[in-house]
Amino acid sequence: MVLGAQWDLETDTSINEIRKEMSVREVMTSNVVVANINSSVLEIAREMIRQKVGSVIITEDDDPVGIITEADIISKVVVNNIVPSTVVAGKIMSSPIIATKPSTNVIEAAEQMTRCNIRRLAVIDGDRMVGIITDRDILTISPGLNTILESLIELHRDESNFVEESGIERGICQRCGAYTDLTLMNGLMLCEDCKEEEGYYD
Repeated sequence: MVLGAQWDLETDTSINEIRKEMSVREVMTSNVVVANINSSVLEIAREMIRQKVGSVIITEDDDPVGIITEADIISKVVVNNIVPSTVVAGKIMSSPIIATKPSTNVIEAAEQMTRCNIRRLAVIDGDRMVGIITDRDILTISPGLNTILESLIELHRDESNFVEESGIERGICQRCGAYTDLTLMNGLMLCEDCKEEEGYYD
């Protein structure tokens, strides 16, 4: 009981420090992958693989108008047996983009993700997109933030029916802390990256 109280105290202290000091600008990814609204889903999927990213910002006339994630491609194209080269980005993107400012505190960004039931926020400075911040970015800051993102994870348990139908389980990887699809390996729930690093292959 004392240990639990000590953990709670340390967690609260960590979160309070981050709330005061760390902004989205400090943890966001500034190298954002973008694609035109008329790009095919096949082109976007290939770019995701090439850039090793889980999402692409969709633009129209250089303005960000939507976002496509791996889950969008699987749930809206693959499971419906649609040929990816015949579908354009504008048909499956999530829009409008939900955004935050670079000066926003990371705790507030996490809370915004929870409220909006999303895993990524575009970061916009004025009328210019300067980066993207994900739940994984936030989780890497401090283990204490797991408590804030628990509700975010719960919200995503029913995000896509294809997850349950295919037997894929989503959650936090027990090695890297990423919220993603997991596979049970030697008693650990691991993401694809960590599974490969450990030498496990399907």
